[in-house]
Amino acid sequence: MLSAMLVLFAILLGTDVVIKRWVEDELNLGEERELPGGKLILRKVYNRGFLLNLLDKYPKAVKGMSVFAGAGVLVWDFLMFAKKRNYVRKLGMTLVSAGAASNLFDRLAKGRVVDYIGFKTKKKFLGRITANLGDIYLACGGVLVMAGEMFSMVLHRD
Repeated sequence: MLSAMLVLFAILLGTDVVIKRWVEDELNLGEERELPGGKLILRKVYNRGFLLNLLDKYPKAVKGMSVFAGAGVLVWDFLMFAKKRNYVRKLGMTLVSAGAASNLFDRLAKGRVVDYIGFKTKKKFLGRITANLGDIYLACGGVLVMAGEMFSMVLHRD
């Protein structure tokens, strides 16, 4: 089980890193390319803060909090993978870990995270949001971890 999750982690992390590299090399800042279907847009955005550039004026604090959060994810991984079963939570933590590692690598190496997935929508606020696969991994992984926790609570009721 652990080896399968490590392989999945490497594939997810590698995919996001390769796409970020492509975006950095091929897109100009502010350029947008609509993907087939018309709902998603590729664009290069540098995020020096958290979601929607929150705290972007405090790069040292953002970097420090990112390292702290990354260390927390690593500790949680060790605790989670030491247990038997818990497959849904382990899958969720694999996604969370891949997303966290990708964004932490960007932040430590470049001082910013490369975001590239935008949404074409009539809602201005949603149209401004740009993410990367790492962000999607984090969100989906968080949902899986919570679902695994709830499933475990239902199964182990007294």
